[in-house]
Amino acid sequence: MKIRTYRRIVEWTIVLLYFLLPFLKIGGQSALRFDVATLRLHFFGTTLWMQEFFFVLLATVFLVALFLFLTLVFGRVWCGWFCPQTVACDLTGFMDRGRKKPTAVRTGGNYLLLALLSLLFGFITICYFISPYEAIPRALQWQLGPVPSIATLVLAVITFLNFAFLRRTFCATICPYAKIQSVLTDDRSLIIQMDPQRKDECIDCTMCVRSCPTGVDIRTGMQVSCIMCAECIDACNQVMGRKNKKGLIVYSFGKKGISGLGALFRPAAIIVVLACLFSFGALVYKTQNRTSFDFNILPHPMEARITKEGDVLNAYILSIKNRRDSELILECTVKSDGTVQFSHNITDALHLEAGTVDKFPLFIRSRGKPDRDMQITIQLTDRDDPLQTTAKTVYFNLP
Repeated sequence: MKIRTYRRIVEWTIVLLYFLLPFLKIGGQSALRFDVATLRLHFFGTTLWMQEFFFVLLATVFLVALFLFLTLVFGRVWCGWFCPQTVACDLTGFMDRGRKKPTAVRTGGNYLLLALLSLLFGFITICYFISPYEAIPRALQWQLGPVPSIATLVLAVITFLNFAFLRRTFCATICPYAKIQSVLTDDRSLIIQMDPQRKDECIDCTMCVRSCPTGVDIRTGMQVSCIMCAECIDACNQVMGRKNKKGLIVYSFGKKGISGLGALFRPAAIIVVLACLFSFGALVYKTQNRTSFDFNILPHPMEARITKEGDVLNAYILSIKNRRDSELILECTVKSDGTVQFSHNITDALHLEAGTVDKFPLFIRSRGKPDRDMQITIQLTDRDDPLQTTAKTVYFNLP
């Protein structure tokens, strides 16, 4: 089977995932969507509020470290197999084929088809910010709104111009990743090259050059423009196969064709792997210790006072945010560092609807007069989650 076939399978999988993810629901929300209206990120069943975006930072650090490792070991495989520019160019190959035998009907049809695909891509991208189950009915009624409509059109125009005119030129000229490739790889990274021990068998058919989407002559060595798509490997295999020989062009770890663990692990790779593990461990740790709610202690208009029994009564306001997509039920307890006992008015469980913020008055009464500047701990416990959230404040003493 040609390498191109495997690449097409990977490319169609990427496209289908991109188009279907907004429609896939997990826990009642899109599998992946940043909801602009509520400033919340829905990520495969987990909802992150804006205040929790340090999780995104940790995930970004991990992905960057992983990307550096994959580039260091496997070179520009990303460019040839997973890059959106390459995927889209391959799946809109009708534009290249139309230019070889241009006719008015074929050229116009190709541009029209690309325009429709660009518009569809723009709309699907918007669905990563607006629920598609809301956006589609609004779009069918021409009520999508000015901002989503303009964003869709801008994305569609950029996409159309890119894949109608720029296409592979982007990879060979202005792609920033191509420019820093020499910094991210070394002499053991995966490359495509002509087998140095079989160069004399080349028959100069130039099929490898004609099949290359960026016009690289791989016979002269690896070049910055090469995206490692393996089209040259398939072409050479086809030509040499007629002579019952293996192709002369191969994937190789470095020019010397290093094999075994030496091709995967060296000091630079080990350092990047450790960075991956560290960032991933930090992300897992923070995720496991993430609470489903957050609360703050706010001052109450009522000032502290002494009751007729000689106790001290003080009041606070608990501002609680439910980060879950389901109802939150909390138990409230009050503790102190001293020997004075406290009682409070919240004896029943607190209920908060999904994704809401609410405020509850908390009246705390001491049994006797507490020490000056005594600290108390207010603790809220999720009835459905063993994790707890606490906050400390000073139990304001009277003069």
